[in-house]
Amino acid sequence: MIKQVSKNWSVLALFVVSTGFSHLAMADCDDKREPGVDWSGCNKMHKLLDDQDFTGSRFDGANLSMSKLDGSIFTRASLVKTDLTRSSLDKAEFSQTDLMKSVGYRSSFEKAKFINSRLSKTEFSRANFRQASFENIDWSRAELGRADFTNASLKEVNFEFSNMARARFKGAKLDGVYFTGAYTYQTHFEGANLTGVSQLSQAQLDLSCGDDTTSLPEGLVKPAKWPCED
Repeated sequence: MIKQVSKNWSVLALFVVSTGFSHLAMADCDDKREPGVDWSGCNKMHKLLDDQDFTGSRFDGANLSMSKLDGSIFTRASLVKTDLTRSSLDKAEFSQTDLMKSVGYRSSFEKAKFINSRLSKTEFSRANFRQASFENIDWSRAELGRADFTNASLKEVNFEFSNMARARFKGAKLDGVYFTGAYTYQTHFEGANLTGVSQLSQAQLDLSCGDDTTSLPEGLVKPAKWPCED
């Protein structure tokens, strides 16, 4: 299973790279919002961009901080190094989307959908991912401290070497989620089902927080006392 997932992430990486080189038009920050728009490097702070179709668009290095993009579609879009700080992207759709090295401190992605996308080396500390869904995602080497995944659904997600200190997974569904080398200091797994995760070590679990409703993968045991207990 691990080999198949690695193959899927390799194919994903090749797709987003080839997509990036296929669009060579120069950015024009005055272009109207529509599929295929190129706003690379543009300043779009405090913009109202809800329910827009940005399929195939480019936002590389753009500043979208404190903007509203709820319900917008980012299929096959590129948001490499995009600033999404404190932006709202609730119920937005990301399919085959490249968000590598993007920044989204305190951004909100509640009920958003991510499929076959790359979020490696992103910085989403304190971001809201409540009830969001993720499938086949490369989220390695990311900063996710205090991110909130409450009641989220995660399938085939790679958190390899990501910082997940104090992130919350209460009631989350995790199936084929990889924690290789992830930093799990006081990561909250109360009410989470971890039976489908991989590469979670006993040492990582002992650093995290859970309760009697936390379901563990085979071979791991609950610590005598969870670190977050009073």
